[in-house]
Amino acid sequence: MSRFMLLPALLILAALLVSGCTGTRTMIGLENNTSTDDAQKIAAHNEYIKAAGELSGEIDFLKNHYRPPQNCTLDEYRQWLDGFRDRLSLCRRMYDNVSLAAEKYLGCLNESSEEYASIASKDKGFLEDIDSLDGLYTQYSDYLNVSAKKMAALKDYQDNLNASVEEYNGIIAYSKGAKVDSEESYARFLDGFNARVSAYESKANAAIASGEEYLKYCEPGSAEYNAVLDNNNALRENAKKCREAYNNYKNDYDGRMRARNAATSAFSDYKEKMDRASAAAGELEAYRGTAKALEKLDAGWLEGYRERLDAFKAACGDAIAAGNVCKQYLDPSGSEYKSIESNEKSMEDAMASYENNYSKLNAMYRNLHPLGPLIQ
Repeated sequence: MSRFMLLPALLILAALLVSGCTGTRTMIGLENNTSTDDAQKIAAHNEYIKAAGELSGEIDFLKNHYRPPQNCTLDEYRQWLDGFRDRLSLCRRMYDNVSLAAEKYLGCLNESSEEYASIASKDKGFLEDIDSLDGLYTQYSDYLNVSAKKMAALKDYQDNLNASVEEYNGIIAYSKGAKVDSEESYARFLDGFNARVSAYESKANAAIASGEEYLKYCEPGSAEYNAVLDNNNALRENAKKCREAYNNYKNDYDGRMRARNAATSAFSDYKEKMDRASAAAGELEAYRGTAKALEKLDAGWLEGYRERLDAFKAACGDAIAAGNVCKQYLDPSGSEYKSIESNEKSMEDAMASYENNYSKLNAMYRNLHPLGPLIQ
């Protein structure tokens, strides 16, 4: 590098020697024929040319040849940037040396000379180059910082995305492995399913949020950008479907519970009404069985019989109606269904029997008392 810098410098020196600006026409390098001033000037010139050449070479290397390795990792880029920073610091130190050498050399020159102006121009150029490299370093540093933030955002997004996928797979596995063979097991399944859906919603929301954060570092419309958008939409849709699945299970369970409660209530009502019918039958039978034959032909006794018979028939009607309500919850081929039908027939037969018995007694009474009771 320094060879290319020495050539123009030597030409300038030759011009100075020929023009006589140095005050001597003696050949350079022959110390015995060179004045002290000329020797100082030559030494200052050589020192400046050397320093300036080295600085020019370092600046050229940074500007045109020092490049980051292709497809490098973030750590490799950081190491490369550290090297750029160190070389830029070296350029500043080299510039200080150039400035000192230039100051010594300029002291040997006429301020109105072209060489003086050339040195000043070069100094300005060095400063501009160093400032330019400093700006380039800032750009590289900013790129590193943004890249580091992008990589951190990407890692956070990937971690949250993987966590949401794992949670979703857990829901699928839980559903496939569930054994629901009773109301209690159904309730336990619902509790577990709801907990997993809630966990997935939380993980999906975290992944969506980190995805939106990562999008800040992606080019809108790029494949990477669109992939994140697609993932976020899929996460929202999956969370929605999981919640809908839980709601469907819950509605089914609640419907079953309402049906069970209704059935329980119906059976409880049926039992109560059957007990009433049985009690009414007992009262009727006791009333009929304790009276003597002639007492049964008494108007007052027949009226009591009619009242108890009507109460029995009303109780049987209520029990039969309650049994019909129960039958809608039962399998027609089941024993409970058949038991209700059997009870219904027994009550109908009993009502017909008691009604027939009453009719006979009432007919006998009217035959004995065609005008009815004389005294009410």
